[in-house]
Amino acid sequence: MRKYYTEQAIEGIARRVLDAYDARLYRGQPCTIPIEDLIERHGLTLEFQYLRKNGRILGKTVFDHGLEAVYDMEQGQYTLFPVRAGTILIDASLCEEESSTGRLRFTEAHELAHWILHKGLYTGTGESAALQPAVKETSMETQANMLGSALLMPMPMVKRCFYQMRSGRDDHAVVCAMAEVFQVSRQAMWIRLANHHLL
Repeated sequence: MRKYYTEQAIEGIARRVLDAYDARLYRGQPCTIPIEDLIERHGLTLEFQYLRKNGRILGKTVFDHGLEAVYDMEQGQYTLFPVRAGTILIDASLCEEESSTGRLRFTEAHELAHWILHKGLYTGTGESAALQPAVKETSMETQANMLGSALLMPMPMVKRCFYQMRSGRDDHAVVCAMAEVFQVSRQAMWIRLANHHLL
């Protein structure tokens, strides 16, 4: 049965996840959240592969042992790649340019969120949760986005950073500066601030 998590519940889950790793990540000075360390702390494995020839899938969370289709750039064809339950596959194209850092980190956080929120729904089904930017968002994708945002940009830390940086800056400059601190995209930071009525 699918669960629906309220925004408050998702913020609470993010707080518990961050507190379990290091309480300073939730209440401390603004900093970049070590998302890959959080993923490893959950016993998950990160694997970088080209998931599709056209980059249509950015990330995938694997809940059961099996085979996943990945694209072999050298051979120019799809091959089957053995994966274990608890693997997060990230499209290797996100590692190619520094400008993709925010998107890479958000994809990692989104896939960790699927594991935290939806493991019980997917385990035993043989299905994977995949981030497909072109596909209309389902409620589970929306919730994974919300938890991913809350993990990368904890609200107490975001508010502290916002009030430290807003003096003498317009909204655009504040968003740019904060995106740099948290190593997220400007769009992700703008959405996070706007959703909490800080812009």
